[in-house]
Amino acid sequence: MIRIIIVLLILLSGSVCHLFAGENITSQNKALESPNDSRNLTFQYKNIGDQYTTQDNYKAAAPYYMKALSLGRDYLSLGERLQIAIYLSWAGKMQESLTELDLIRKENPSNLKARIHRARVLSWSGRLDEAIRESDEILREYADNKDALLIKANALRWKGISWKALPIYNQILEKEEDFDTRLGITYAQISAGDINGAKESRKLLTPSYPYQEKEKKELNDYMDRIVRPNVSLGYSYYHDSDENITNRYSAGIGFWAGNWKNELNYRHTDAKNDSIDNRADDLSFRTYAKLTRTFGIGGGVGLTQMANDKSDNYITWHLKADMNFLNGTAGVATARDVFTDTAELIENRIRYTAASIFLSQKLTDRWAVNGTYRYRDYSDDNSSHQIHLSATYAVYSRNPNIQLGGRLIYLDFSRQTRSGYFDPDNFISPQVFATISFEREKLYGYLEPFLGYQTFQRYGDRSNDITGGGYGLLGIRLSKHFSLEVNAEGGNYDNDTAAGWNYYLVGSRLLLFL
Repeated sequence: MIRIIIVLLILLSGSVCHLFAGENITSQNKALESPNDSRNLTFQYKNIGDQYTTQDNYKAAAPYYMKALSLGRDYLSLGERLQIAIYLSWAGKMQESLTELDLIRKENPSNLKARIHRARVLSWSGRLDEAIRESDEILREYADNKDALLIKANALRWKGISWKALPIYNQILEKEEDFDTRLGITYAQISAGDINGAKESRKLLTPSYPYQEKEKKELNDYMDRIVRPNVSLGYSYYHDSDENITNRYSAGIGFWAGNWKNELNYRHTDAKNDSIDNRADDLSFRTYAKLTRTFGIGGGVGLTQMANDKSDNYITWHLKADMNFLNGTAGVATARDVFTDTAELIENRIRYTAASIFLSQKLTDRWAVNGTYRYRDYSDDNSSHQIHLSATYAVYSRNPNIQLGGRLIYLDFSRQTRSGYFDPDNFISPQVFATISFEREKLYGYLEPFLGYQTFQRYGDRSNDITGGGYGLLGIRLSKHFSLEVNAEGGNYDNDTAAGWNYYLVGSRLLLFL
């Protein structure tokens, strides 16, 4: 009975305190309605903001803090203004926080806490290069400053160059265990393909606060989607202006073996046009791993059966090697494959051997460039050279991620063979495009529209056209173990399909995470 009375008293006291806090904010809001001098108003606005921060309601506090700063910045100490700048950043008011931090630094250039938080807010705002430079300036004076090291490591990871972030995370952890650093290195290890290291690192995460519990759960959910074995079932329907129709059914399983990412896939193709109806079946296995922090290798082998009146079997394979350097990746690849896109290509048994080199670089936290050269040798005594160059600019790098870009594609064949694939002379196509990706709770998606121009010669005729089209995907996580995706693409860009015609494709995929 005594215990029950004590519990009731505790609950009652908590309710009363919360009520008084609410009444205090209400009474202070009423006080603001009456005339007062700017100094008193400044502190009244600040006090209301403080009341909200004691309840961890930083978004509600932000307008009052901003009003206090605008009315009477001179009445507040540097320490009070710095704390307000920190609260504003926690409320998502990044630009307002940076404005105040810049003023503080101008008045007191040696204020280390302001410099560190400025670097942190820059990184949260997606201004990663600036955050890295700010951190480097601090580290030149304070070589072992943990906060500056962590800000720099996080910015490098968010920039997509985790292999440069990993040594910095390790430098911090060698001196002391820290939740935020341990969280960062786990994400970096996943990104770098060190799944064994990420699993071991995750075991050492020990949350001490509610927000850390939340961040650990988010990591677990993300890691499950990456690491867990998954089964996929898919279907797609393709149609083009030459009356090619292709139905494809696929099934696959993906799994990790140590740091090796593996995929086993089966695909059945039913393809037809006005005169023929053919099929193809292929089974393939692919694998890839980062052997070191900067060097990766992968490969695969497959078997494709192409059938009409008779069946023929073909071995397919591919090899790939890449390495990280500067702020990007370069690599080489070679492959032997077959065309199964249309009934005519299956009929003609077109195979090819390909060799390619590729390069991608992040020039800044917003600008990235990519380039690929590919050579193909075809089974019908033909060959081609292809060059693909692109540049993208990140308009908004958070969620949603929005990028604008331009690309140039060059393609040239030795001759035209009338074997059913697109084989132009001097194909040139400049294009502009946008990419938009988002993730909202259970929904995620990707959209890439483009517009361009294409010119080429084929069978002696010159073609010049405005071209456009796009690709889109929408997914929903039905549960922790199931996701459903639908996708669509289409356009009049000749090089997007093997046959080179106006086309559209729709499809769906069911993912099961085991």
